[in-house]
Amino acid sequence: MSAKIPPPVSMRRRPSRSVPATISAIVMLALGVGLVWAAVARLIQGSWPAFVTEPVRWLSETGWDSTRGWTGAVVLLLIGVILLLCGMLPGDFSALPLRAKPVNMPGLPGAGESGGVPSVRGGETVVMSRRAVARLAASTCDHIDGVASASATASSRKVHLDVTTALHGTTDLQHWVVDGVRSRLAATGLDPVPEVTATIRTRD
Repeated sequence: MSAKIPPPVSMRRRPSRSVPATISAIVMLALGVGLVWAAVARLIQGSWPAFVTEPVRWLSETGWDSTRGWTGAVVLLLIGVILLLCGMLPGDFSALPLRAKPVNMPGLPGAGESGGVPSVRGGETVVMSRRAVARLAASTCDHIDGVASASATASSRKVHLDVTTALHGTTDLQHWVVDGVRSRLAATGLDPVPEVTATIRTRD
């Protein structure tokens, strides 16, 4: 008896799209409130408010082949294309991959010599968020002699450290910080290990 294990699914995290989503939601909310207000004013006063009649009049006086008509069409087209691309294009991979160890499941046939535990075929994708990588790098710096404080930023390929020290000679400390953080990230299992850079500032 053998178990079929599906191949690993490639992970690609999409960004939150919070900015275009928020802008779109605010615009639609404003349009909805405006239409409700206009409808209530029409029922009470018997006429549409100016913010409805003026755009309608402007549109009725604008020809399809006029400069204003073409300008409005191009603007609306650009807005639509931008929103469409925001929804369709995948975002930048916002996590760093880790080397995943084979998953061993006891009790399955085909066990190896090590305790009767076989290695499951297939694999899994393990990632570490950029924020977690930055925090790990900063906490690693805190344990290095000479470092007073440290902060870090991480991208998919690079980790940058801002280190404050009371030392006046910072050349050796910079090497210690870069080498120490790089070794810690490698030991964590990041693959590939991002480039590590550091800026050392002497505290007054």
